[in-house]
Amino acid sequence: MTGAGKTMTGADSALREKFGTGFLPSWEGLETSGKGKSAVLVPFFPAGSGLRLLFLRRSPDLRHHAGEVCFPGGMREPGDVSPLDTALRETEEETAIRAQLVEPLSVLPVEYAVVSGVAVVPVAGIVRGIDPDSDLVLSSGEIEGSVTIAIEDLSPDPVMQTVVIDGKKHCYPEYFLPNGWRIWGVTGRILFRVLQAWKGGNP
Repeated sequence: MTGAGKTMTGADSALREKFGTGFLPSWEGLETSGKGKSAVLVPFFPAGSGLRLLFLRRSPDLRHHAGEVCFPGGMREPGDVSPLDTALRETEEETAIRAQLVEPLSVLPVEYAVVSGVAVVPVAGIVRGIDPDSDLVLSSGEIEGSVTIAIEDLSPDPVMQTVVIDGKKHCYPEYFLPNGWRIWGVTGRILFRVLQAWKGGNP
């Protein structure tokens, strides 16, 4: 989506170069394994000449992934034709960011949640027309808070951690945001891919 009046910045061009492959498959056209299917939006917000990423913190009262820091998103529902559909629907439910405000770029490689084993499909997208620091309406009971961070302030060289679950080792990058929030597990892996791609590699 590139509507009238949308000004393309240098950061926009760089995002399209690194993530804008147009790879937006249906769920049926995407091979996944695991115990379920979910999708998240990796939301890039143009800010001057730079970019900011939005992170949410899940409520500590949730049954699954309580208190974790994540990108907007959630589980596939029957009406979702594609990971993009899932990511946009869940993002609007959690933050009130409407689908019309998101320019989808591409689907990134599938990751799997460290604890649950659920397949997580990241969808990169540019968001305009809403201030993520003041205009979000967070889902009560599901989302505890939100924060945006300049992509330049996120280190491409995080500490690597290992956890053993059911006798199997899982490695993941660990990040600490300036407000003290900890990013780990599948969100850490997605963020690591994004930052590596932003620095010149492949997502």
